[in-house]
Amino acid sequence: MNERTFKYVSVPTRYINVDGIDHAYRTFGNETGIPIVCLQHFTGTLENWDPIVVDGLAAERQVILIDNTGVGNSGGNTPDNVLAMSKDAIKIINALGISKCDLLGFSLGGFLAQQMVVLAPGSFRKLIIVGTAPQGTQALHSFPQLVQKAFALSPQERYLYIFATKTEKSREKIAATLERLFIRTEDRDRDASSAAIQAQISALTRWGTDPVTIDLTAVIHPVLIVQGSDDEMMDSSTSNELYKQLPNAVLICYPDSAHGSFNQYPDLFVAQANAFLNSFE
Repeated sequence: MNERTFKYVSVPTRYINVDGIDHAYRTFGNETGIPIVCLQHFTGTLENWDPIVVDGLAAERQVILIDNTGVGNSGGNTPDNVLAMSKDAIKIINALGISKCDLLGFSLGGFLAQQMVVLAPGSFRKLIIVGTAPQGTQALHSFPQLVQKAFALSPQERYLYIFATKTEKSREKIAATLERLFIRTEDRDRDASSAAIQAQISALTRWGTDPVTIDLTAVIHPVLIVQGSDDEMMDSSTSNELYKQLPNAVLICYPDSAHGSFNQYPDLFVAQANAFLNSFE
């Protein structure tokens, strides 16, 4: 069992009403300065944030984790496209009274972060996007097939299949991440529903197949791109595409890691993320 203690495991779930829908969120940390809003991956809820990561970020800033529409404990119907998801996330941030924040987007959350900074550039200062890809990426054309293969596995093997490489070291590190996700035993978020999962599959697939509408070369915000060396879901090379298109980006690639790169190296990620967020623009 993990011997570290984490503040996040006792942070209460709160709710904010937006357009008649109650959205679940959790917030904690140092409330001075610019907060960071965190956006989750496919099927991810409030319970899928690694306590090492969110506690490490919260030591220096306010951390706000949100369940988007129809996900986890949030009400409403999950949109089937990134644009609508992004608009909902911006509404939640505005309802929370946040005039400017940083964004941490993981996988699908990284799609939202890209879209959100285009929709409301003045609302955001810096972006950290992990295990994500630009619009039009070829890797997502076969996303439904990858999901079908993953969901045929047991829950633990499914998690390892998506987030770890096939090496013993990577599997051990990601298995430890999975264990940490269950340290919290009370006030847990509901798992993503089948309806939410189907809508997210559509949104992810459409991000790769619909016409490209975002001009990343016009995004002037500082962006930290984090990727693993062997991310099958997003194709690791797409992070280099992001790096080349974003004019003010930094790219970090972790060795022997897959879609869960920052979970495999959580302490290193926290140090690098905090350094990036604390640096002068």
